[in-house]
Amino acid sequence: MAGVTWAKEAREDLDAIFLRIEGESSAYAEKWIKDLFKKIELIEKFPHLGRKVPEVNLVNVREVFAGKYRVLYGIAKADHVEILAIRHTAKPLSE
Repeated sequence: MAGVTWAKEAREDLDAIFLRIEGESSAYAEKWIKDLFKKIELIEKFPHLGRKVPEVNLVNVREVFAGKYRVLYGIAKADHVEILAIRHTAKPLSE
């Protein structure tokens, strides 16, 4: 099982997204956060589960989806994953 850490940017993304969703629907925000952490648990067990990020030509940068959001993560070692960012699927990765 890989250890998981969060980059500062990813933590800020998480907070901002959760607050935005919660402002529209607290029930959906709770559902989304549970789904997100289930995905994190999966990549903790299976780091190569996510697909390679098409915009990034690096084999160890992958993504999984939680609702309308892309959770980008890097596999630093076989036993370590870092959550890099969370981005809305409708926006370019560069934003």
